[in-house]
Amino acid sequence: MLPQGARYRAVVPDTLDLAERARIAVRGLTAFLDPKANFAPYGHFYFNADPAFLTDLPGGPPNWGKITESLVFTRAMCGSREGLDIQAKSFRGMISPPTLLPDKTYAFSPDYMRVNPAAPTPLSRSMLALIALYQVAPEPALRALIDRDAQDHVTSAKRSGDMLVYYDGAPELDAGDSGKPMYGGQVFVAGCAIRALTRWYSLTGNRAYLDAAGKLARFAMQPKFWRPEAGPKAVAGSDMAEFNGHIHSYTQCLMGLLLYADAAHDRRVEEFVRSGYEWMKRFGMARIGLYGEACATGDMTYLALKLSRLGVGDYWDDADRYVRNELAELQISDGRKLQRVVDGMPPGHGVGPHNPTGPFDPQNESTDDVVRRCVGAFFSDSTHPTRIPQHALLATICCTGNCTPALYFAWDSIVTCNNGDAQINLLLNRASPWLDVDSYLPFEGKVVIHDKTARRISVRLPDWLDRATLRCSVNGRRVSPFRIGRYAVLETLPSHAEIRLTFSVPTTTERYHLAWPQSDFWHESTDPGDTWKPAKDRLFTCTFRGNTLIDIAPRDAGPGYPLYEREPLKATKAPMRTVERYVAPNLPAW
Repeated sequence: MLPQGARYRAVVPDTLDLAERARIAVRGLTAFLDPKANFAPYGHFYFNADPAFLTDLPGGPPNWGKITESLVFTRAMCGSREGLDIQAKSFRGMISPPTLLPDKTYAFSPDYMRVNPAAPTPLSRSMLALIALYQVAPEPALRALIDRDAQDHVTSAKRSGDMLVYYDGAPELDAGDSGKPMYGGQVFVAGCAIRALTRWYSLTGNRAYLDAAGKLARFAMQPKFWRPEAGPKAVAGSDMAEFNGHIHSYTQCLMGLLLYADAAHDRRVEEFVRSGYEWMKRFGMARIGLYGEACATGDMTYLALKLSRLGVGDYWDDADRYVRNELAELQISDGRKLQRVVDGMPPGHGVGPHNPTGPFDPQNESTDDVVRRCVGAFFSDSTHPTRIPQHALLATICCTGNCTPALYFAWDSIVTCNNGDAQINLLLNRASPWLDVDSYLPFEGKVVIHDKTARRISVRLPDWLDRATLRCSVNGRRVSPFRIGRYAVLETLPSHAEIRLTFSVPTTTERYHLAWPQSDFWHESTDPGDTWKPAKDRLFTCTFRGNTLIDIAPRDAGPGYPLYEREPLKATKAPMRTVERYVAPNLPAW
């Protein structure tokens, strides 16, 4: 787990830096664990009471693997060595037989699947974490453990014709605060298992795992699971991945299906996923990545990036919008701001309808330095674009476990390279073995590329960029790159060249309606329920500089956590800072 990459100092623009966000995340990922329970993650964080507290309601331990995987990803991004001893203890806890707190035995290990084969998701997520670690440090003992997990996935599933099935119950029709789950559980369980099995097939070449993933995919793509709430009579929505139910469950299924489609060269499944992604973009406020629940933002970021990298679609601008806006905004990066909000909350424990009731439980809850320990984690509410209201000012650990990897997926996609041909897909800061990117956005239309080993560099120009304003120089000499689609291409570069691109950055005003009222809890479903009524005239005026939201109005009032307070981003000169850049020798694929 010890980062082994190269480190060096550099003066860079003080703009969105995903490696810096990863460093902050490492701190939270190792701080909000429970030392009384083998360093498993707490399930929920409550900030709408003073003091704030961590609690182990259902939802925490099954996400243990997500936190372990997130730590592998974030350390690869930033090289942080903070909390390595805690990470090691948590890793051992995740893969060891349970010795403490019987209610946490479902958190990890094949033992739970043997007891309850209908719910392999905790094992699927811990298996993905082990795979990520194996890619960084391919130890034989680690491989043996992953093989055991993969075999348990296969042998615990039920056979049904040409399908494998874990869970095939009736749809859940009762709408809670977050809507009707419908068939969410069925597709979620299958999708997570498909992703784990396909990832391991891609590393081992064991066809049995891909075959099992294919049988799970056939189960998950049954038309009964993919029916929208409403649609044109003459359109078969089930053929195009239109769905009605728990959003995060369906997007997780699409993530698994996309990996399988690529590994199996199944273009029909690829198109199914692409269509499902397009369907999901109709909900919430896709322009900034606001889809109701933070997990959905993380999932949609993955899908936009993976579809683009596989060439199934061009969604680079979608991913850029999600990362610069909702993904960046929902990460708790300012502990002082959060503490001021918590200080204004009602005193006590069990405040509000979504807080646990009863006295404080020292065995399963903690009020110890909670705000500091949660810096780097993610809020769960992605329903309200200007203020997370008091009743929703909390977080479930699954959102941190899905948004943190999304940071890695975006960071890893900024620059790709094959045989000396580098491709810059997102104009964000990045240090890599092939080149470094300094992005001055959104303050200035300027990107500086410090080449290391690339012989050819292609730079994707975002859709808002007026190509007539683009100017390019190599070592101070004006050049004219040729263009392929949205990419500006530079060839025959001198060794260690400095490439400078300048362009205008438009400021635009756009208006979007949002049906979700401020009084709602966060939305996790496409169907909020039979009694739900949309808000009237919820029209927001958004000011963008490029893809970055720099202002939004009107702003909701009342107690809660204010969002998009981005007055400093309205400046036209990027501040600079000195940082330690880190380049990892091995990066986990995804």
